[in-house]
Amino acid sequence: MQDEIKTKVRAGGLRYQSKSPGTAFAGPFGGTMSCILCSRHMPRSRLESFRLAGNLQYRCRDGC
Repeated sequence: MQDEIKTKVRAGGLRYQSKSPGTAFAGPFGGTMSCILCSRHMPRSRLESFRLAGNLQYRCRDGC
């Protein structure tokens, strides 16, 4: 017996015919961000902001 395919790309390659609901990132919108240095997602409370080329960026508070 074959496993059921849950996601499938259409022939054009642009849209899913079916996709599991939800997101991989828990919490409300803006609840997590990624560190600009290591790219890990974590709650904003675990990140610190700094300026880079005039823009506000975020990095791990405790180091990557």
